[in-house]
Amino acid sequence: MVKIKGEISRKNLIKEIEKAIVSEEIAAFIGAGLSVPAGFPTWSELLKEPAGEIKLDVEKESDLVNLAQYYSNTKQRSSIDDLIKENFSKLNKPTRNHNLLAQLPISTYWTTNYDKLLEKALEDNNKISFIKTKDEQLRGTNRTFDAVVYKLHGDVDSPEDAVITRSDYEEFGYNKRKLFREVLEGDLLTKTFLFLGFSFSDPNFNYVIGRLRVLLKESKTRKHYCIMKRVSDKEDDFNYKKAKQELQIEDLNRYGVFTYLVDEYSEITDVLQTIVDRYRRKTILISGSADDYGDFSDEEGKLFLHTLSMQLSEKGYHIVNGYGRGVGEYLLSGAAEYCLINGKNILEYLTVMPFPQSNISHIDIGKLYKENRKQMIEKCGIAIFVFGNKNGEIANGVLEEFSISKEKGLVCLPIGYTEGAAKEIFESLSSNDNSEAVILANERVDGDISSTVENIIKAVNLMNKEDN
Repeated sequence: MVKIKGEISRKNLIKEIEKAIVSEEIAAFIGAGLSVPAGFPTWSELLKEPAGEIKLDVEKESDLVNLAQYYSNTKQRSSIDDLIKENFSKLNKPTRNHNLLAQLPISTYWTTNYDKLLEKALEDNNKISFIKTKDEQLRGTNRTFDAVVYKLHGDVDSPEDAVITRSDYEEFGYNKRKLFREVLEGDLLTKTFLFLGFSFSDPNFNYVIGRLRVLLKESKTRKHYCIMKRVSDKEDDFNYKKAKQELQIEDLNRYGVFTYLVDEYSEITDVLQTIVDRYRRKTILISGSADDYGDFSDEEGKLFLHTLSMQLSEKGYHIVNGYGRGVGEYLLSGAAEYCLINGKNILEYLTVMPFPQSNISHIDIGKLYKENRKQMIEKCGIAIFVFGNKNGEIANGVLEEFSISKEKGLVCLPIGYTEGAAKEIFESLSSNDNSEAVILANERVDGDISSTVENIIKAVNLMNKEDN
């Protein structure tokens, strides 16, 4: 690996993005590079044939904005509109990177892309988005949205308003999207941006970030982060490209933008997956039901559940539960007690998703149960399994939640000493699954509920330990 002067480490990148997530000050800026793996063209590919039509070679042109302008001058603006429609109207599936971004609690997205990959990814993750492409859409709304997507250069649905030619760039901020620059300035001041697939060659963006630097001075600009591909020593003119990349990284620092370099674009997915996993691990599914509490007395079993919920809440974790019989009410009481004593909002610490108890409409209630389990588990990164008995038998619902949890990649912590489905799950784990965290979580301290629960908390904390 070639070390590039000024690059930041993977650890620092993840740490800073996590801090922004926790403070709810995270924003994402998506460039064309993120759409290419989904089958959409780069700018060079988009303009290759148009360049040929006007007797130019796109490979010899460094200013593609001017190239688009030349084509528009020769063929009229409608030719550009048709080009955008033809290339970006395809219903291509979002990439894994788009879906990972959509899983994070990001409420503000900016993009220079015309496609709808980001919108589709948000929809696929059950999020309601508000797409803003024009100034009049910047007005406030009473409707609640999970995310706002600002399309800085327009959208495939209105190609006539897209920013692509030199003329479009000249009109931007004056005749087109007058307020967009102001909104972007405000977000750059108040949020931490993660730039992906963006080359920082866009004149409109550079105007905004340059203006902020001048107004605030370098020392007062907010820190932002980007991921770029590292130059390879196998490339032609490597020394030249290495020097240029180091100079670009140094220059971006002037604007408060710090760069993490990857050797392969697939590493971006790994970084995003790590961020998603670590974010989701702050939310914990507790799966279980109990007609009896095994080796625990009724009082001990109820206290165990109450204490577990309360201690997880104290550590800042969010609990998700389906209100299983003999379990849900005591988990609720523990989280509620912590929140009410400490003046906390219980909605920030507990999500209860009870299963339908009536089939008055005569639909397939089994399907409803499965969908409920799916929605519960999708919110979480860790699953704790306790007890799991019903009418003297193993609770199949708990086993099903374990199966879905494994499928969704959750870290599973079955507490075997609580018997029932939890014990069956624990005994089914292979040696590879029987991690340090699982072993620690299953260390019971006889006669000491608090210490027993503390071992589970330690196991959860271990799964949230900062990566090296």
